[in-house]
Amino acid sequence: MNQRQINHLEMFQTTNDYLEKQAAVWNAIPIIGNYKNQLNTTQLAIKQIAADQADAQVHIGKSVMGFKKTIAEKMDYLDDLLEAYGEDVGNAELVSQAHNSKTDYVALPYENFETKVKQVIGLLEANLNDMTDYGLTAEQIEDVKLDLDQFLASRGKPRSYQVASRQATQSLESLFEQGKECIVKLDRVLKRYKRANASFYNGYLSASKVVND
Repeated sequence: MNQRQINHLEMFQTTNDYLEKQAAVWNAIPIIGNYKNQLNTTQLAIKQIAADQADAQVHIGKSVMGFKKTIAEKMDYLDDLLEAYGEDVGNAELVSQAHNSKTDYVALPYENFETKVKQVIGLLEANLNDMTDYGLTAEQIEDVKLDLDQFLASRGKPRSYQVASRQATQSLESLFEQGKECIVKLDRVLKRYKRANASFYNGYLSASKVVND
């Protein structure tokens, strides 16, 4: 990927992450979720293709610690979903295993971090079918798997997962155009919040801005 593509991929990821965290604001409007999911699937496909390229070791220019922090932030969100589910079904063991913050993950030594992330991914996969109402999707799990593989690769270790992209046959160029179209669609439907919820809307505008574009 060239630098312009890297900048756009980071914007796609930031936008998707922001909308996931703010789901309570917009989840009553299905079309927003549809466009967000399209964006997530697209950026996942881009990351998979990039991971198979020769320059994948410098994915979005992140260091080992950069990957660790990115994964920790995503796991913090996914752990919250898992913990809420565990509380609702009365599974104290699941609650205990899911009670992790971003800080907890970052503080772990690399080997323990890898083990913990894999453990929670396994729990998420095992409970995925029962957690769709909590906002958990297979794409979210695949996304963090890709990041963990990049983390492992940056440490010179073999990947744990080989995530099959649904759009692997598409070119990077066409996927980036698809991602940009998702942003245009989101821009249109989220304008309703410009005055109704200015804080949320301005946060979206900040997340969907391409750095150094």
